[in-house]
Amino acid sequence: MKVDLLKEFSIVNHLYSRYPRTQSVYIACYDIQRKTIIPWFTSIFVLLLFTFSPVCSVFAQTSDTLKIEPGSLIQNRDTGRKDSLPQAPNYKVSKDAIQDEVKRNAADSSEVDNLTKKYYLYGNAQVTYQDIVLNAGIIILDYENDLITAKPIPDSSGRLSSFPDFADGDQKFTADSIKYNYKSGKGKVYNMRTSQDDIQIIGTETKFIRAQGPDTTKNDIANTRSAVFTTCTHPQPHFGIRSNKVKIIPNKLAVVGPSNLELMGIPTPIAFPFGFIPLKSGRRTGLIFPNDYEYSPQLGFGLRGIGWFFPVGEHFNLTVTSNVYLKGSYGFNVASQFNKRYRRSGNFDLGFDSRKIENTSDGTFNRSNSYSLRASIRQDRRAHPISNLSGSINFQTNDYQSRVFNDAGNVLNSQLSSNLNFSMNWPDKPYSLSMGLTHSQNNQTRQVNISLPNLRFNTQSLYPFRKPGGKSTWYENTVIRYTGEVRNRFTATDTTLFEPETFRNAQFGVKQTATLSNSFKFLKAFNFNPSVNYQEVWYLKSLDRNFDPTQEIQVDTIFNADSTAFTLDTTILSYGDVNLDTLTGFSSWRTMNISAAVNTRVFFTWESGKNKGLVRGVRWELRPTISLNYSPNYLETDAFQTIQTDTRFPDDFSTFSRFQGNIYGSPPQQEEQLAIAYNLNNIFQARVWSKRDSTVKTTKLIDNIFINGRYNFAADTLKWSQIQARTTARLFKGITTLGINATFDPYKKNSSGRRINEWTGFNGILPFRFDNATLRANSNLTVSKIRALFEGKDEEVVTNVRESRRNRTATQVAQEDDFLSLFENFSVAHNLALRWTTDNDNNTTLDVTTHAINARGRIKLTTNWSARLGNFGYDFVRKGLSYPSIGLERDLHCWQFTADVAPTRGTFRFSIRVKPGTLDFIEVPYQRNNYDTINAF
Repeated sequence: MKVDLLKEFSIVNHLYSRYPRTQSVYIACYDIQRKTIIPWFTSIFVLLLFTFSPVCSVFAQTSDTLKIEPGSLIQNRDTGRKDSLPQAPNYKVSKDAIQDEVKRNAADSSEVDNLTKKYYLYGNAQVTYQDIVLNAGIIILDYENDLITAKPIPDSSGRLSSFPDFADGDQKFTADSIKYNYKSGKGKVYNMRTSQDDIQIIGTETKFIRAQGPDTTKNDIANTRSAVFTTCTHPQPHFGIRSNKVKIIPNKLAVVGPSNLELMGIPTPIAFPFGFIPLKSGRRTGLIFPNDYEYSPQLGFGLRGIGWFFPVGEHFNLTVTSNVYLKGSYGFNVASQFNKRYRRSGNFDLGFDSRKIENTSDGTFNRSNSYSLRASIRQDRRAHPISNLSGSINFQTNDYQSRVFNDAGNVLNSQLSSNLNFSMNWPDKPYSLSMGLTHSQNNQTRQVNISLPNLRFNTQSLYPFRKPGGKSTWYENTVIRYTGEVRNRFTATDTTLFEPETFRNAQFGVKQTATLSNSFKFLKAFNFNPSVNYQEVWYLKSLDRNFDPTQEIQVDTIFNADSTAFTLDTTILSYGDVNLDTLTGFSSWRTMNISAAVNTRVFFTWESGKNKGLVRGVRWELRPTISLNYSPNYLETDAFQTIQTDTRFPDDFSTFSRFQGNIYGSPPQQEEQLAIAYNLNNIFQARVWSKRDSTVKTTKLIDNIFINGRYNFAADTLKWSQIQARTTARLFKGITTLGINATFDPYKKNSSGRRINEWTGFNGILPFRFDNATLRANSNLTVSKIRALFEGKDEEVVTNVRESRRNRTATQVAQEDDFLSLFENFSVAHNLALRWTTDNDNNTTLDVTTHAINARGRIKLTTNWSARLGNFGYDFVRKGLSYPSIGLERDLHCWQFTADVAPTRGTFRFSIRVKPGTLDFIEVPYQRNNYDTINAF
C-alpha cells in the first residue's frame, strides 16, 4: 500500500540509538491511523561522496513539515489539537552521527511504498546535505536493502531528461544512473562524466568504494572501465586517451593502464603502456611534458622543454626544463617566480645551451656553449621605510637568444641592458646612498660593458646661510649640493668576459661633484641663477705617450739582368712612432665652471574678436635664456700631453689625453672659455572651437621650437658658434611624431670642408648660411589610435569622415567596426629620416638615411582563422626584407593548427597540437631550425 507521506504521517520525536559503526541509526515516523512506528531512510548523502561514514542520518523537515525537538509534543496540522505521546528515552548521540540536517525536495511528488519499503522522489528530485547535492529525475530510497538509486525521467516528448548530477564542493559529475549502498559504502555509476581541473573524464561503468572506519589514511577509490581522458569540452570529444583499466583516487591521482590516442572516436596507433594523471587542484610538483618534438639533420631528434615543476613554499616556484638532442646537443633552463605580498616580487631565469655541430668538410665536431641570465626584482614601497632593492638583469653570452630561439623578438633584439640598484635614505638626514650594477651588451659587435660596483652618495639641497623663521633674503637662498661616485667597469666580448685579462684591464674611478648655486628674481619678471660647479676625478691608471724619432726604413736589393751588379732601393716606411704606456698609480684631473643665467617669459597673442570660426586665438610664448659661462684652459693642465708625431714636421705637435678611454673620460679638450650663450624656446598655442562638444579648447600647434648658440669672447677666431634649431610635433592624435633638426653657420667653409674665420654675409634675409638638417618622421598605426582619431579629432578631414559615418546605416557602421576589430592586435610602424647637407659651393644634397615600414600583430581573418605577423617589414634603403616572420593559426575547437615561417633565417614550423592545458603535450610537429640547411624529413 502506498500512502502520501506528507498527508498521512507526522514526524515524532527523533529516536537516537548507539549502534556499531557498521550499522545505522534510524529515524522513526509515527502512523496516527495504525498507531505504529515506521522506519525511515538512513544516510542519504553518504551516496557517491567517498566522504562521510554511513552510520547515521537525521531527517530534517522541508518547508511544509514541522521540525520537532526531542521531548516535545506533536501538533496536528489540521486541527491544531495537541496529543500527548510518551517521551523517547534520553539516548546519547553517537559521535559518528551526521552533523547537519538532510534536506530533500521533489518538484512533482514524493511517496512511500510500505510493501517494497521504498521511498520515491519524482520530478527534479534533490537531496542536500551540507555541501553535497544530488539531483535527478527520480531518486529511490530502498531502506530495506540500504540502497539508493538515482536516474533520469522521461519528459513530455518521451525523451529522458534530468540525468543525475552530483556535487560535493568542487567535485562534480553527471551520469546516466547511480546506485549506491550506503551501508557497505559501495556503488556503481553508469556513463559518468566529470572534470578535474581542465581534464574531462568519461567512464562507461564506474565502481567505487568509499573509505570507512577511523583510519584517515584510507582513500576513496573508483575503478572505471573504458574511460576517456580529454581536455575537449564537446559532448562528443574530438580526441582523448582511452584506457580500459583506470583507478581513480579523487582529488589525488588517476592511474591508467595500457591506453591509446583516439581522434574523433577512432583509435590511432599512438599507444601508452601506462600513465599517471594528477587530479589535485592548485600548485603541485609534477612532470612538465616537452612543448616541442623536433627533428634536425644537424642536431638529430630532440625534445624541447621537458622538465619538472617544484612549488617551493607558498611564495616561490621553481621550474627546471631541458632540451635534449640525440646527436649530442643539449641545454637546460632554471626558472623561478616569487611573490610575497607587501614585500617583494620578481623572477629568475638561467639558461645554458651546448651545441655539437658537425663540420661537413672534414667530419669533425665542434662544440660551443652559451649562457643566458635574466632576473628581476621589485620591492614594495611598504616593505621597508628607508631602503629599496629593485632592478633587472638581462645578460647572455655567445648569442644565446638567437641560437636557441627563432622568433623575431629574440633574433632582432641587438641590445641588452641591466640595471640593479639598492638605495637607502636616512630619516631626517639630508643625504642618501645607492649601490648597484649596470650592464650593456651589443649582440652585433659582441661587446659587453659591466659596471660593478656602482656607489653613489649625494646630499639634498643644503642652505648654509638660511635662518629659521622670518622672510629670507636673497643670499639665504644659496644652495650647496654634493655628489660622490665610485665605479668599476669591465669591457670585453661576450666570449672573453670571464678571462683573467678582462679583470686585469678593469677601469676604476672616483668622481666628486660640488655645486654652489642661487636663484632669485629681480624687476619682477626676470630670474637670475648664478652657479659654480667643481668636479674632481681620481684614477688608478693613466696613459703616457712619448715620441720615438727612429725611422723605419725598408731596403730592397735590385739586380741587373745578368745579376752581375745591383742597386739598393731605400723606402722610408714611417717617420717616427708614438709609443703608448699604461702607468699604474694615483692620478686625477679637475674642472671648474662659473655661470650666471637670466631668463624670463614673453607673450604675444592674437584674438579673433568675433567668437566665430574654427580658430579663436593664437598665442606665442617666448622663453629666452641668456647665460655667461667661464671655464679655464684645460689644455695647459697635466691631463693632456702635447708631443711631436712626425720627424718631417718638427714644429707640428698633437695633443693627447692621459685619461683617454677611462670610465669618467677626461676634461674637455678646450682652451679658455668666456662665452655668452643664448637659448630661445618658442611655444605656439591656439584656441580652437570644437564642434563635437561646442567648447573652445587650447591646443598646441607645435610642441617647442628651440634655438641656441653662443659667442666666445676668449677665442682668437670663430667666436660665433653654429646655430642649432630643433622642433617636435605630434600629428594625427599621436599617430605620427615629426622631429626636425637644422644647423646654420655664420662662417664659410674652405675646400676641405672646415670652417674658416670669414663671415658668410647675408644669405637672403639671414646673416648665416644653411649647413645641414635632419627630418625624422615616426608613425605607429593601431586600431585604438584610429578610433581616437575618428572620435576625438576635430580637423576638417576627420570631421568629414565622421559626417559620412553618420550618414551611413547602422548595418554599415557595424560592418566597419567588425572590419576594424579584425586588426585590433595589429600595428604598422613607418620610419623615415631625411638629411640635407651643403658643400663648399652651397649646393644642397638630400639623402634618405632611413626608410622602413614594419608590421606586427595578429589579424583575425575569420572566427577560427587568424594570421600572425611576428615581424614583417621592408627596408627601402637597404632594399630588402627586415627579418619577415609570418604565422597562420586555425582554431580546431580543442586542437590548434599553427604554421610559422621566417624566410631570411631559413626556419619554419608546422604543428597540430592540443590547446594549452594538461594534455598539450599531444602534438604532431614538423620544423627546421636555424642550424639546418636541408629539409627535415
